Amino acid sequence: MSCQRGPSAAEQTLKRHIQRQCEADRAVLMSAQPFTARLLMQLSVVSVVDDRLPTAGTDGETIFVNAQFMAQRSDADRRFILAHEVWHCALGHHARQFGRDPNDWNRACDYEINGILREELRHCPDDALYHRRYLGCSAEQIYADLRQHPHRRERGRVLDEHTLHVAVTAVGDVIDPDFTPKSVTPESARVWQQRLVATAQQHQRQQGHLPGHLNTLIERLRKPQVPWQQVLASHIQRTLTGNRQWLPPSRRHLHRGLYLPSQRSQTLSLAVAIDTSGSCQRALPHFLSELAGILAACDRVAVDVIEFDSQITQRSMLHEGQLHELARWQCQGGGGSDIRPVFESLATTPPNALVALTDGMISAPQRSPGYPVIWCLTANHRLPVPWGEALSMDGGPIADRVTTDRHARSQSDGHTEPDELDAIFGRLANRST
Repeated sequence: MSCQRGPSAAEQTLKRHIQRQCEADRAVLMSAQPFTARLLMQLSVVSVVDDRLPTAGTDGETIFVNAQFMAQRSDADRRFILAHEVWHCALGHHARQFGRDPNDWNRACDYEINGILREELRHCPDDALYHRRYLGCSAEQIYADLRQHPHRRERGRVLDEHTLHVAVTAVGDVIDPDFTPKSVTPESARVWQQRLVATAQQHQRQQGHLPGHLNTLIERLRKPQVPWQQVLASHIQRTLTGNRQWLPPSRRHLHRGLYLPSQRSQTLSLAVAIDTSGSCQRALPHFLSELAGILAACDRVAVDVIEFDSQITQRSMLHEGQLHELARWQCQGGGGSDIRPVFESLATTPPNALVALTDGMISAPQRSPGYPVIWCLTANHRLPVPWGEALSMDGGPIADRVTTDRHARSQSDGHTEPDELDAIFGRLANRST
């Protein structure tokens, strides 16, 4: 017989008390820290007594707080926790983990947020994760440092639940019917980034300026790390199945003297090669992040994902609907670096374009394969070949210009293709027709 129960009368009274306190906390924050408070107003707060939620957590729409946990915290701690939850949403942490270790990623996210709030609220709970070393750093940068320096994991604790579980875990659990978190979707991160930028603009209009640390953060979010993803998306959309085009006209109606648009069935094939060699092991979480961006940009287009070191180590067909699988993705490799087997595997059925995520320290073909190739290079990179298009993942300059061998034509006329990505995917769009 199950011993599960709902909150008792005393626990219901505590829930109502904490609910009132949280609403009062929002009002205090609106006066003291209007920027964070404006973000907080876009979430509802629900007080619960539920053994599945020991502390607090959010699903991007609601902040759930354990009333017993909040009752043990000071007023300043309670406000900090509410602000902490909303910043998880604003920074899209749930959509940025990908293949990273969940424990270290959760700690990195808390370091990022707590650094922001320590500057904003002039307070940080004694048991929270905080270090001046990480002020101004992104969660990705902090994660890399934690992996390199494991001893730094021991300072402080994660204050909240980064994943909300609704499954009943044990007999005797207190199950609160008010604890009803929703599944978090990738779209939630995009919505919250828009909210963050819009709130910053509203704050600047009303207050005149943002604090320096927040202004730096907003500017970083306004400038995507890899802007070519948006360019890719726009060209993909122009060439998807079902687009009506006037050139060439529909042949079905020409004999009738009618010049009508044609309904083309166009299919793009995009390949993504991921360098999993020894020199790229630390970059793999970054590569998975960029892969997620490509999948999100290529809505309804299957992407041929090919991992390689000295040979092909894993190959999968993925699409945007499988973004969640990247959270459990395990890359295979760790050996030498040779991308030639990738090009050989694509020779019989060439893709419309290939995106290679690498540090460039690889063996590669001397000639272009005959389709657009985009080299997405890590910060410490070198150009592997004198053809293709090159982008630096950290936004920095490419060491040397990469020219394009015009679809591997043998003649050499001294012509160099333009460096803009529009040119690449303009050719991609033309090939797809």
